[in-house]
Amino acid sequence: MSKTATFSLLLLVFTAVSARAQSGCTDPRATNFSPTATSNDGSCQYAGTSTALVTKATLDSAVPETSGLQFTGQALWTFNDSGNLPVLFRVDSASGNVVQRVRVTNFPNVDWEDIAADAQYLYVGDFGNNNGNRRDLRVLRVLKSGIGTAASDSVAAEEIAFSYPDQTNFNPGTNSHNFDCEAFFYFNDSLHLFTKNWADHQTKYYTIPAQPGGYTAHFKSTFNVNGLITAADINPAGSGAGLLGYNSNTGATFLWLLSDFRGSRFLQGNKRRIDLPNALTIGQAEGLTFVDRYRVFISNERLSTIFTVPQRLYALNTSRWLAPAVPTGTRSRRGRVSGFIVAPNPAGPSLRIERADGPPGNLALTLQDLQGRPVLRTRLATAENAVEINVSQVAAGVYMLTIDAEAGTFSRKIEIP
Repeated sequence: MSKTATFSLLLLVFTAVSARAQSGCTDPRATNFSPTATSNDGSCQYAGTSTALVTKATLDSAVPETSGLQFTGQALWTFNDSGNLPVLFRVDSASGNVVQRVRVTNFPNVDWEDIAADAQYLYVGDFGNNNGNRRDLRVLRVLKSGIGTAASDSVAAEEIAFSYPDQTNFNPGTNSHNFDCEAFFYFNDSLHLFTKNWADHQTKYYTIPAQPGGYTAHFKSTFNVNGLITAADINPAGSGAGLLGYNSNTGATFLWLLSDFRGSRFLQGNKRRIDLPNALTIGQAEGLTFVDRYRVFISNERLSTIFTVPQRLYALNTSRWLAPAVPTGTRSRRGRVSGFIVAPNPAGPSLRIERADGPPGNLALTLQDLQGRPVLRTRLATAENAVEINVSQVAAGVYMLTIDAEAGTFSRKIEIP
């Protein structure tokens, strides 16, 4: 075969492979869905989404500071926050009543914050670190079969001690650092930790082995959650995970849903923020657990200010966001549209959207940040060919403009300097 023929064949193969492996947003629910993408590159963006919670029960008065939640083996476990007794409480999810108390005999509750499980063990995260000065961070491993059936029982735990590889300052000051942690889950022989970053409102993702011993946590990545993460869990199928949190300045409560990731690359797949009712309504949400593939329970600490929000157990079905979405029927016919002129880009102080040969009709326009939160909304009326948006008051950054038409969706990244 000649060199020219060989080169042509290699080019053909490369082109075919590239076409098969075209990356992009593969979720039809996203505003920037790419129908031709076959590999998810984690770029999906979503319209702002909020939901209510269903109140399951008011939790027992024994757990006013419920700080973690885990459903495993048809049992629901929780416990109280720092300074309380080292006791695990098994709770009836229908009534909220405590049905069993299990005391850990060989470790105190320095600052228990979350609970995870595998087939054999419960894992209690004693890694709360508000002051940033702890050198005794650990996870307690409790053998499930070591817990009896008595209403009051006791059990010994094994210690999984760890430290952060990037922490050098152990006197940063209360709530002014990035080495607090209140969230983790078990997956594939490891414990996956997500920090509560007081300083920058992001979360850092680390892993440690799920075996007793002393370890330096392995740093994986950082994710801008715009808040404080208080709990995490993964569904039994390993196909979806959640990060629960709130914003300490506004009380905004949220759930980041992670999906369509490969293996344990949780932050490299889809990341969708679901806004929950404000903390003034549902209290400070501290516990999260998947009950099955899509249903979750959420619990809150008792909130007492000028009024009281009792400790409660809430339910939420996440299937509308986590279930696989296939672009069939109307959705597949809609797809993406073009025919708009958006200028200038970078924008400012205004952004003009012109309907060149774009679809007719009354169109909804939304400018949202990269976390999917709407910043501005307007419409392009049927009789209008163009509209201008004043962006002079929008903070500098990168945003997504979406235009929703009957025929489909148009999207464009917008930079505001």
